[in-house]
Order: sequence, then C-alpha cells, then structure tokens
Amino acid sequence: TTYSVNATDINTCINTATASVLVNPTPTVTVNSPSICIGQQTATLTATGASTYSWSPGTGLNATSGSVITGTPSSTQDYTITGTDANGCSNITTTTITVNPLPIISTTSNSLCAGNSASISVSGANTYSWIPSNTLNSSTNPTVSASPTITTTYTVIGMDVNTCVNAATATVTVSPIPTLTITPSFSICSGTSGTLTVSGATTYTWNASASLSSTTNSMVICSPNVTETYTVTGELNTCTMYTVATITVITTPTLTVSTSSAVICPAGTASLTAIGATNYTWSPAATLSSSSGSLVIASPANTSTYTVIGSNSTCTDTSQVVVTVTITPVITASSATICSTASANLTANGGVTYTWSPATNLNTTSGSTVISTPPSSINYSVSGSSALGCIGSTSLSVIVIPTPTISITGSPLTICTGSTSALAASGATSYTWSPTTVSSTNTPITTASPVNTTTYTVTGTNGSAPNLCTSTKTIQIIVRPKIVPIVSPNDAICFGQSTTIYAVGGNTYHWIPTTGVFKPNDSTTIVQPTVPTIYTVTVSKNNLCPVTATVFVNVNPLPIVNAGRDTTINIDETYVLNGTGNVPVGFLSPDGVPLICNWCPIVEVHPIVSTCYTLEGFTSLGCRNTDEVCITVTKFWDLFIPNAFTPNGDLTNDYFMPQGYGLEQINMVIFDRWGVEIYREDNATLGWDGKYKGVLCPQGIYLYQIEITSLGKVSSERTGHITVLTKTK
Repeated sequence: TTYSVNATDINTCINTATASVLVNPTPTVTVNSPSICIGQQTATLTATGASTYSWSPGTGLNATSGSVITGTPSSTQDYTITGTDANGCSNITTTTITVNPLPIISTTSNSLCAGNSASISVSGANTYSWIPSNTLNSSTNPTVSASPTITTTYTVIGMDVNTCVNAATATVTVSPIPTLTITPSFSICSGTSGTLTVSGATTYTWNASASLSSTTNSMVICSPNVTETYTVTGELNTCTMYTVATITVITTPTLTVSTSSAVICPAGTASLTAIGATNYTWSPAATLSSSSGSLVIASPANTSTYTVIGSNSTCTDTSQVVVTVTITPVITASSATICSTASANLTANGGVTYTWSPATNLNTTSGSTVISTPPSSINYSVSGSSALGCIGSTSLSVIVIPTPTISITGSPLTICTGSTSALAASGATSYTWSPTTVSSTNTPITTASPVNTTTYTVTGTNGSAPNLCTSTKTIQIIVRPKIVPIVSPNDAICFGQSTTIYAVGGNTYHWIPTTGVFKPNDSTTIVQPTVPTIYTVTVSKNNLCPVTATVFVNVNPLPIVNAGRDTTINIDETYVLNGTGNVPVGFLSPDGVPLICNWCPIVEVHPIVSTCYTLEGFTSLGCRNTDEVCITVTKFWDLFIPNAFTPNGDLTNDYFMPQGYGLEQINMVIFDRWGVEIYREDNATLGWDGKYKGVLCPQGIYLYQIEITSLGKVSSERTGHITVLTKTK
C-alpha cells in the first residue's frame, strides 16, 4: 500500500509526500509424512515452499536444518518445521514419522520317520517365504508339508500389512527307518527246531505263533510241524519296519532197499532198488552204474556191501544190501596172422561150452575150435560157460595182410633238363625205388632228377617178417632239353607313342603285362606303355620247358605346353597369343599362312574368321607336345575404332570417331587419365575434336567408352584408349 501525507507550514503553504509499505506473502511449507519399520528402515523427510528450514525436535534426525533430512526414531515421532523464504517471511507446519513394530513370527516344529512327511506352520504376519523350499510342498503357505531326508531347520520370513518383516525357524527332525536283518529262510526236518535272529532295531514284536519260544526277543526258537512264515516288526525311535523268514518243514524219509539178485557171477550185475525218499546216494560208487537214483546197477568184482542214503532235501535215512560174487571161468584163445585167401585155426580153452562171434567168415560159431577165412583183419570174441553157469570170455584177432596193389603217379611226366618230377606210390606200407636217382629210395613220395629219359620201378610191401607181401610198378619220366630265347633290345619312346618288341627261339609266346600290348601271345608285338615298363615274355615249345626273358621300354614324358584359354573377338579386333611351357614353345602357322612371328611363344593375330592356333614344344629327348587355342570371330557388324588422331586444324584426321556400317547409334564418352569426363556425345555423328570446354587438350592418352547399337538392335560396349597428337604438323 502507498500512503500520501499533506503538510502545511505556518505560512499555510502545503506540500505532499508519499510512503509505500510492501507486504510479502507468507510461504506455504509442505512436508511428507513417511512410515518405517522399527530397526529396519530410514525415513526421508522432504520440505518444500521456503528457502531455509528448521526442524524440531532433533530426536532421531540426522540434522535439524535443510530441505531433505533422514530420520530413524525408535517410536512414532511428531516434528515441527519452520520454513523461511528469501524475504525473511516464515511459516510453520508439522509432520509425523510413523514407526511400525515388526511382526511377531511364531512357528511349530515336528518330527517324522524317513520317507514320510510332516506338517509345520507359521503365524503373526500376512505373507510368508520358506527357506529352503525344495523339500516343501509350498514356499509361501502358512502351513506346509515337509518331506526332508535328513533333519532340517527351515527359516520362514513373514511380512505384515506395513511391509515390515521378521523371521523365525522351524525344525523337522528325521528319524531313520530301521533296517532289519533276519536269519535267512531255511529248512528243518520234521520233529526238529531252528533259531531265528533279527537285528537293526531296539524292540521287536513277532507274530503270535505256538511254535515260537518268544514274541519279543531278538532271538527266538521255532519248532513248526509244517512250513510256516514268521513276521517280526522292529521299532527304532518310534519308526518301525518289518521283515519275514520262512521255515520249511521237510518230512524225514523211511528208507527200504531191495536187489534183483543177491548172488551173481564175476562180471555179472545186480539191480539195486531203494524207495521211501526223494533223492538217493549210493556207496561205494566205484562198482555201481551211478552213485544216485532210486535204481542202480551193481557190478562188483568181489562180494560187496552197498549203503544207500535216502534224503528229502536235507532229511536222510540209511539202509544196506549185500551182493555175493561167485567164481567165473577163465577163457583163453590165441590170435593169428595170415595172408590174403589163407585160413586160421582158432582154439579156446577154460570152459565147458563155447560161443564165437561174430559169425563172419567162421565155419561154425560153437565148439572149442573154429576155422576163419576173412578177406581182411577181424576181431573175434569167444565166451565159455562153467558148470555153474558163469560165463567167461576173451577176444582175439585174425590179422590179414593184403598183397599190395601198387599205384604210381608222376608230376610232371615230361620235364626239362635240370628240372625234377614228383613221384608218388600208394597201395603198400613200405616202398623201395630204383634206380637211385631219386631224393629218397624208401618213402612213398620222392623226387626224381633224371638227366635223360628214365623208367623208375617201385616195390611195395605189406606186413612184417615172416609174413610179407610185395608188388611192383613202373613209370617213365621223359627229359626234354631247355630252349634259349633271343629278345629285342631295350627301347625308349615318348609318352603316347608305341614300339615293336620281339622274342624268338620257341613256338609259343606270352608277354606280361598285357596292358597296352597289341598281341600278347605273338612272337612280335607292338606295345604302347604309359609308364616305364619291363615286359616279360615266356617262351616254350609246345608249352613245354618254358623260359622267360625281359625287354625294358622307357617312357619319356611329353613337354608341358599351354596355348592359353579360348576366346571370342569381333572381326575388327586383334588378339595376342601367349604360349607357355616347361620347354621352348612356338605357335605354328594355321593353314600354312605365316604369322607375323613364326614359331614364337607370343604373337599378335588378327583373324577374320574363327581360327584355332597350335602351340608346339620339344624336349631335349625329342618328345613333342602341342596345345590349341581357338579364337571365335563374331560379325555382328564391321567397326573400326582409331587408336590416335591429330586435332591440329590441318583438316586431316582432326576428329576421333568410330567408323562402320550397319550401325544405328553410337554413344561415346571420353575420360582423361584421372577418370574425369571431358567429352560426351549421344548418337554421335561428328566425333570428338580433342577439346575440353573449348580448349584443345594436352597431347597424351585418353580413355573412351563407346556404346554401339546395330540396325538389328544388338548393343555392344567397347572401352580402350585414344592417343591425342596435338603437336604433329
């Protein structure tokens, strides 16, 4: 507000003055009111609306001035804030830091047996988080089911509606399931007892049974009349487990034994039979057909007492039987040795009656003496009985020594001088060869080494003195002289060539290898090897006495020549042939037309028709090789592009312009050596005058790019260089 004052002095003179009073606004101070959890958080207080601030009381604050401070009071606290602006005006406001208590978490613990689960719970908060949770059915429920394998302490973190958290623990104690070890199931004989022992727990309970001595001991005596299964339950730390054992009751056998004959002849047999058990064991087993079974055959040499033990599983009974052995007659007879077609008189002694077998080649099968005429060796048996009916027997042989039938072979029967022949004889047991030009004179197989044609005799013998039988056989070995072949001398060719080789001295020939051989079975043949090769020829007369000889043919490599890649040019173009090789090379004139450089490796050509050029090279051994390059000449149009012009104003060759016929349009661009475009003409009809922006270009080389379209609408692009000669007069 502005105030005016009028003043009048004693002279009644009046004057006016003014005074202003400036009223500044009172600042509006605002402060937040946070909440924290006791002992867990720090509250941040922020004041706005003034320049400076004063806080009171200072309880739990980190400062009493400033727009932003932090507070950690131990309980809910009210604060007064005085805010002052830049004009010194101030205002007061209040705020509160609310301190919320932590939730009180209560849990329950539990215990379980291994493999089971137990329930644990928590209260005092709104939300929960269990750690660890891998053995829980939930990690957030207030009541969870725990299935740990070992005793485990779980931590649960609870949060209330004010987001304040606290923690507590719950322990699940895991007791192991007892592992019971019991006497394995076993068998007992009827009327006996057994002992059952169990371990692995602290207390035991057996199923009620009149055959058990106790129902609570770890060791009990069982006396069942029939097979029975016993169950025992063991308890350890309130955890239980059970196991079973079966006692099998086996009936004790009552054994009876009998024999088919109580008296037998020597070498006779008696059947022994036992009944009343499941399994049987006989002894002594040496003269029994078997040591087990209800029926066995006894063959004692002397009077013997046999014992049999009968068993039902492990339950047994014993009985005995006696077998008496009488005297057996001793029968004797002598063997005989005869030659083929002879007879032998065979005589037996020691019995009253006799029986011979087999009847083959005998004049009779009864009597003490018989006659045998066998074609080959044979064994006989003769049985004689005593007056008491006991039978004795013996065996004898009639050995027949056959007269040998000799067979003889020789391989080969015709040999060459210095060679041998294998002789083999068969049909006898021993042999003698003559003459003595053999490797062995007394073996069935020998090697003959005659110098001339010779007849060999072999004598074969069967038997031994005094019964011997012999026979002879002969064979002739023909001896032929060797041949001496003559072959062509060694040779050398270039790769791809052929040569003739020969051999003489016989009438049959065979060359190897046969690859590249024109006639492998001729005396003279043409060969074309690809690598150095040794040819072996086998020479014989009528395929007898073959000998070998060799001819070496060396193959020299061809030179390496390369005429270059085939190409295509237009009829107005030239092409530079560039031949290479590992020897001196040169191009041949096609069709007899001389080149600008005859037999040169590099030569420029200008064919007007498609032409193939041959490059030739020779090694120091005279081996020649060629390669061909073909140039296809196109004739879409005839075009000539100069390579120089003289824009000097003499009206001769002053313009650069491609020339040709059959052309519809020529587009041309000229560049200097730095690639700057200095001339362009579309559908050119005049040509370049050698100037750039009206000024004659310096003498030098310039690049052109020309696009040509023929009357047949075929387009082609040419690039090259043009030389500008401005100093020529």
